[in-house]
Amino acid sequence: MNNILNHIKNHKRQYILASSMVLWFILIVVIAVNKTKVSHTGYESYDNVAFSVFGTTIAWYAIFILTGIVFGAIMAMEEGDLLGIDRDHIYDGLLIAVPLAIVGARLYYVLFDPNGSYNSIGEVFAIRDGGLAIHGAVIVTIVFLIVFTHYKKITIWKFLDLLAPGFLIGQIIGRWGNFFNQEANGIETTRSFLRDTLKLPKFIVDNMYFYDSNVGALGYFHPTFLYEGMWNLLGLTMMLILRRRKGLKSGDLIGIYLIWYGFGRAIIEQYLRTDPLMLGSTDIRINVLNSIVVFMGGGAAFLVLKRIFFKELPDYVDTLQKVEAK
Repeated sequence: MNNILNHIKNHKRQYILASSMVLWFILIVVIAVNKTKVSHTGYESYDNVAFSVFGTTIAWYAIFILTGIVFGAIMAMEEGDLLGIDRDHIYDGLLIAVPLAIVGARLYYVLFDPNGSYNSIGEVFAIRDGGLAIHGAVIVTIVFLIVFTHYKKITIWKFLDLLAPGFLIGQIIGRWGNFFNQEANGIETTRSFLRDTLKLPKFIVDNMYFYDSNVGALGYFHPTFLYEGMWNLLGLTMMLILRRRKGLKSGDLIGIYLIWYGFGRAIIEQYLRTDPLMLGSTDIRINVLNSIVVFMGGGAAFLVLKRIFFKELPDYVDTLQKVEAK
């Protein structure tokens, strides 16, 4: 008991920050749920617009995405202090990486959108019209980090270890934007399954009822945003535990992230998602292919090759101990 109390005392700042972030997330969900609903023929859905500023609408999707980015950045800076990383390097990286990630996510979506018809550069980059793919954001961010750390002449391994939990935090929170947009849903199901079997809160179940003004009621659908979010939350918890245990090498977390997220996304995409991005005119779901080949395969190859060519890298926890001892 004394060890637990001492641990909490020594990490009081981190616990306060984490608690504040959780409370803020709950607050914006509560506000979004209690905002005026939009009435349709036969049903109501939550308004996906949070507010307007001088005639410009701000969607809940944007708020959740930005919240995830900010929370990921805060956690990266806190952990970066323990790893001995200059916060200025993190600030500089974020200022470039975030816009690039958004562009990468959009280009990936446009490239593989089976229903897309883009006639101008403006339409390609019309992010407000929807259409971002996390695979593109991850790929572009990792490539950027390789270039950034080489240019800054700083080690890449610690930055990769900060990036992996940040991705998961952003994805966990950002998926709630999909919920309020009523998009990225799964296959059809029943209200009884969602409410009675899964025991989901009523506000989630209610918003998983879809209606098309052209064809009428479509029914209830699986909340894949929640499934993916819970999978990522489990992965984040695992990462936070592993990085305080011996055996995890510096730089390993990004490999673990790629395998973990790739596996979960491939399963959800293959069996539940109804809005897949496709490889050209084929029946191949590009996100399933990339999740298995690029993410899972790349993550596994990264971990194996790292242990062959970078044997001298210390355990993650040892780098923390050295910093804390200063």
